[in-house]
This record gives sequence, C-alpha cells and structure tokens, in this order.
Amino acid sequence: IVGTGCMAASAIGVFAAVEKDRALASASALSVMGIAGELAAAKSNGPGTFKEAFFDEMYNLNEAKIAKYAKVELP
Repeated sequence: IVGTGCMAASAIGVFAAVEKDRALASASALSVMGIAGELAAAKSNGPGTFKEAFFDEMYNLNEAKIAKYAKVELP
C-alpha cells in the first residue's frame, strides 16, 4: 500500500514523543502497525478493501487488542 512507509515513520515519531527509549518506541509503533495489518487482512477481499480496513483498524486499536495480538514482548 502506497504511503505505509510514511505512516510507519509517523507512528514511530508519535511513539517516540512519549517514550524516551527510541528502540522501544520504534518496536511498539511497528508492532501496532503489524497488528492492524493482520486484523485488516482478515477482513479484506483485496488491496482496495485492505487499505480501508487497515485505516479502520489503526483507528480502533486499543490496549486490550494490542495485549491480545502483540507478538513481541516489550518491557
């Protein structure tokens, strides 16, 4: 999807604004994007619907979803 690299950089910047450990901020941001991508892929029928589902999943992510689907352990 065009723009996901820019979106990832923006997410890392947002996380870095509240977390001084830059590696932790980066890992957390990319983990959240990965979760949203996996949830969106399960709902979409192709690239057009994936893009919309991905944006919806990013918007609707919460602490419970992150805890349930995260595949990395963060301190």
